[in-house]
Parts: sequence; C-alpha cells; structure tokens
Amino acid sequence: MSPATKAPDRERRVHLGILRDELRGKSYERFFRWEMDPLPEHIEQVLEEGPSNPADALPRTEVNRLLAPGYLPFENGFARLDDGTVHVAVLTQFPGATAEMIDWWFAWHGDETERYKLWHPQAHLYTEWREQRHGQDLTYRQKYVGNTSFVDEYVGPSIQRLAIQFREPREFGFDESSFEEARIGTAVCARTGFSDRPVDAGYLIHLIRETNEGCEMRSRFWIGEVHLRALPDENVIDGLLNRRGLRNRILPSRIARDLFIHCAEEMNHLASFLPQLFAQER
Repeated sequence: MSPATKAPDRERRVHLGILRDELRGKSYERFFRWEMDPLPEHIEQVLEEGPSNPADALPRTEVNRLLAPGYLPFENGFARLDDGTVHVAVLTQFPGATAEMIDWWFAWHGDETERYKLWHPQAHLYTEWREQRHGQDLTYRQKYVGNTSFVDEYVGPSIQRLAIQFREPREFGFDESSFEEARIGTAVCARTGFSDRPVDAGYLIHLIRETNEGCEMRSRFWIGEVHLRALPDENVIDGLLNRRGLRNRILPSRIARDLFIHCAEEMNHLASFLPQLFAQER
C-alpha cells in the first residue's frame, strides 16, 4: 500500500451510528440529531421508479458538461452502465449556504469522528486524516485537497472502510477558468478506494453552484474503475480487472441504489444545519 493512502492503525468501531452521549460537552453538540428528516420528494420518486436510463449518464471524461447552464437529464438517479461500472447522481439544495461553507466543512469534519457523525448519525462510524493539517495560514481547501480521509461507514447494510483521496478539479478534467462564469464556487473531487486494501475503485465529485437561495450541490459518483495502487496507472492487471464481466460479478447489484440513498441522506441532513454550524464553529 502506498504511503499516500496508508491506512491508520486503530481499533475500529463496529456499532451502528453513534452512542447518545458521545457528543456530550462538544461545542457543536446541539447540532446532533439522531432522527433524520424524510428524503426530498424527488429522491423518493427516483427510488419508486428504479434505475435510471444508462444512456443519460454523464461519462467521467465529460465533466465540463456540468458547467453549462441548467441541468442534465441525469441529475438524480443511479444506473449500471454497459461497461459494468455504476453511476450515481444526487442534487441537493443548500439554502443559505455558500461554497466557502462547503470547503470549510470538508476541512473541519475530518478532525474528529464525532464531527463526522453529525453528517450521518445512523451510518458514519469513524474518520481520521492521513495528515493533520493545522495553522491559520492554511485555507480550507489546503487542509483537505491533497489529503486522504480514512472513513468507516455503512453504505446500505455493509460497512465500507474507505480511503477518500481529495484532488484538484483540474485532475478530473475540469476547466477551472470557466468556474466563475458557470457560478461554480468550489468543486470537491476525490479518488475513492479502500483503507484496508491497496485498491482504488471509484471517483466522486461534489460540484457547488451558486443559486439565488444559497447554493446547490451536484454530486456524481463513478464506481468500478479499479486500480491497484502499487502498480503504474497503465498496467495489464488493471486492464484484466476492469473487464465488464468481472465488474458485473464483483460490484453488488444493489450498490448503486444504496450509494444513491446514502448520499441523499447525508447531504440533505448536512444542508439542514451547515450555515448555523459554520457561523458558530469557524
């Protein structure tokens, strides 16, 4: 396993969610709510209708289509694509929030597991940074971009032990010079893999666009692009692992739906308290 994604040695928690007194005495204790609000109607509609049309999915190499005005056909949904990979999209409104608040959140929440559990109290178990980055001279983005967050969380019924490697938007193909015109305040981009195995398996983007009411988050996940970290980017083994038939066998059929629900739950929950939390904790 490469040093960049070496998992921390720790005793892992395996209980679901959070013990009721874990946040006692924390300055942000009042923002913890065990019960989460119902999912928005547009999310429930997707769940009722089932998988989306794979033909509408956004190819990972065409992320700049997200910079055009309006919306794409696939803004909320999940699908297994013809190559065996999985694509998930979730749109979340953040009333009263700003891109600065989003960057602050991604820099702030990883310092303590209790903060991470604010985000999804019924699914998040543990978090730890590869590097602790502190200092008044660092921007919010400098604290998390280029860093790796090790997290344990439930996605559906299964515990996932993940290494989330935050990257610059340009590494994902974004034309950052067009962000201002497109009203993009920030873009959270990461290569995702496992903390207990030297394997990367996906990509994620949370693109933040300003709105008249605050901002909106357009989340995208591409799961199933496997890479063994010990090997160069282009290698024969990766090519064998990324064949369609093997992807269809390795990726559980329910993972797309579970990830769609998980993202919708955690982001809508975060949106319910982020502006108030930011005002208190920054």
